[in-house]
Amino acid sequence: MPELEPEKGNQRNDIYNQLRMQILNLTIKPGERLSENTLSSQMNASRTMVRDALSKLVEEGYIVVYPQRGTEVTLLDLERIRQVVFSHTVLEQAMIEEICRKGLTDNQFEQLEEVLNRQKLEINKENPLEFLVIEQQVHYLLSAFCGREYTWEVFRTIDSDLLRLNYLQFTTFNYRIDMSSLTSWEHVQVEGRLLLDNLRRKDAEAASLICANHFNTILWNAGTLRDIYPQFFSGQA
Repeated sequence: MPELEPEKGNQRNDIYNQLRMQILNLTIKPGERLSENTLSSQMNASRTMVRDALSKLVEEGYIVVYPQRGTEVTLLDLERIRQVVFSHTVLEQAMIEEICRKGLTDNQFEQLEEVLNRQKLEINKENPLEFLVIEQQVHYLLSAFCGREYTWEVFRTIDSDLLRLNYLQFTTFNYRIDMSSLTSWEHVQVEGRLLLDNLRRKDAEAASLICANHFNTILWNAGTLRDIYPQFFSGQA
């Protein structure tokens, strides 16, 4: 299942999905305190259901429980982001090499093409969360095509800071410095097209460089975003 795609099911999943999306789009901001009673009232749900959803969000790194202070949304941590980016880069480059070695079917290329086409449509709609959802599906398909879905589930448990940083990147840099430059959204779209072209050619080296550049760009922007939104980041550099 793509990482940001809502899980279908009962009210517990609905509560979890709603809270996770509100944290990802910064409706609930990093550092914000959460109350079981307040959430229960707002969502018209039992405290038990809210507590279950919060427990899952704790496991995925979106919130943290402090003995004396209560439950809070985690602040973004640059060191965690660096380590997560390293993990993504190493593992996804290995997936790319495997895909280029084995090749993809026409249907698999069509799936990637479809995702990139949907992504392009979202640029005009200016919906950063939906754009982020679709962007993650490219990475999910890479893992699925080489039988590494479990790796994707591991990413799900460590990506909370990276995903929120990406959301900040899409909302903050959604403009052109000059007529020849790209917005952050357009930059990601171009990267996806270049990646697809090199996968078709089975050029693992070029595709891996695109992958590395994608994640390095996130790191390059992280410091600037921290300067713009210091209240969203932990004190650790």
